[in-house]
Amino acid sequence: MELRHRIGLVYLPGALPCFEDFGNLPTDLFCSDALVDGKPASEVLDMLIIPGGSLVESQSVNDKVTREIIKMAESGKFVLGVCSGFQVLAKETDVGRLSTIPITREGLGLLDAEFKPLVCTDRVKADVVDKSFITQEIGKEVSGFHCHTYGKIVLHKDARPIIITHAKRVNYKNDPQDLISGVANKEGNVVGVFIHALLDQNPTILESITKSLNINAVELDSIRQANAKLLEQIKGEIGVATNIRQQAPIDQKAPRLLMVTATGSGSGKTFIVTGIAGALKKRGYRVGIIKVGGDIRDAVSSLYLIKEPIKEYSSIKIGESGWTPLEQAVEEAAKKYNFLLVEGAMSAFTGLLNDNYKRPMSTAEVAAALGASTVVVVGCDKEGIEGALINTLNYVNILKRLGVNTTGVILNKLRVSYITDEIKQTMKKAFQNAGIELLGMVPRLDLEGRGMIPEIEIRYEDFGAQAIDAVEHYIDLDLLAKVASAPMQVKVDYVAFMEKFKNLLTNYSLNASEGGKPKSCS
Repeated sequence: MELRHRIGLVYLPGALPCFEDFGNLPTDLFCSDALVDGKPASEVLDMLIIPGGSLVESQSVNDKVTREIIKMAESGKFVLGVCSGFQVLAKETDVGRLSTIPITREGLGLLDAEFKPLVCTDRVKADVVDKSFITQEIGKEVSGFHCHTYGKIVLHKDARPIIITHAKRVNYKNDPQDLISGVANKEGNVVGVFIHALLDQNPTILESITKSLNINAVELDSIRQANAKLLEQIKGEIGVATNIRQQAPIDQKAPRLLMVTATGSGSGKTFIVTGIAGALKKRGYRVGIIKVGGDIRDAVSSLYLIKEPIKEYSSIKIGESGWTPLEQAVEEAAKKYNFLLVEGAMSAFTGLLNDNYKRPMSTAEVAAALGASTVVVVGCDKEGIEGALINTLNYVNILKRLGVNTTGVILNKLRVSYITDEIKQTMKKAFQNAGIELLGMVPRLDLEGRGMIPEIEIRYEDFGAQAIDAVEHYIDLDLLAKVASAPMQVKVDYVAFMEKFKNLLTNYSLNASEGGKPKSCS
């Protein structure tokens, strides 16, 4: 059946075409040539969806793409921008969150709004407050999730708020606020929203779109069939516009799980997880990503490569941060994927001494409760390989004594100029004696510029490409897959776990003091 209505999905470097399902509406890809079936996209498409990602930072919206988006908007056709896509449609975004001065990126100016830094990564409820082509029922409550860094919207006279989010956590704190999260132009045919999964979780939004486009039930079924073929095409590629295709699927029915933690923030954990996720996807695994805690932005660079959506199970709740209890999260994810990567929050022990909230409060507790094979990423740039080795051995020792199934270590940000084969063997032997495997040694890479660090104007295509390359060159993926274990649940007494940690600290301090006491010279 020939489609009466066709809906495009922007597919450019930096875009997240599978971060959500968009109501399973997209039927065609809108790529850098701005053509669909060899014709200008504005002549073929009835609606265009611009997904989230790093389109503003990546600056991949070229002149051809810009012209076709503007033509669609000016001719009355429907344009929907989500998160980064919203920023593309607006006037400008200040991406200088960690800069002393504003750093602005211009949008297309189709929505009379601008953005400033404000972090929100929660699941949210929101209210429809005005009409547009996606919002026909004023007063209706909708839901979804936020995943943004630049979420403060400044509206001007030609923009109308259409959705208001009731956020509970903002800028990493419990700070309830009502935030504008949906905006339309005066005509209502150009809309930008911050809420992800809006089309997937809310029948009222989907019904508004199909009503605006005059799509009946029979045609909607045909659109969904076209969408299924489109998704198959999209998901076979690693990243966007890379021409790197996934190999034949690995027939591993029982899922495997690997927890990746670190000795501290700045170790490069997200970079390593991103590379592992992309490399395993290339090999044919069905890779799933789960983040410990609520800052799901850390998972986005991996999802950019593996083309998987964020779901409720994508975030494990610790304390008041995160979405889903750990047992439920892993159980749900294991139904879909055969290799689960769980990225920890900060260091393994961060939060372990905080007794103000419901447990678990740390990555170490989550690892213990999942019985997870745990790999530690160690940043070696600040204390050299020698200091990193000593700290890692002590770190692993405490994890193991707490009952965490610590199986491997990845040394990251190494200065490798003087590391000989003899030194490598010494390191391997040291770790094997500690009961863990040295899975890889990744040299220090040039990742310090803006656009290569998560939370700082990240460009997912550059970050992801370097991450895969580093992992494939410097990490033993066969050994990494071997140390991963089947998901399981272990009953953990969190109070006893914390007390044991305290005892290890005090006993360790006492032993260290006695062992290091100098002898008298008299």
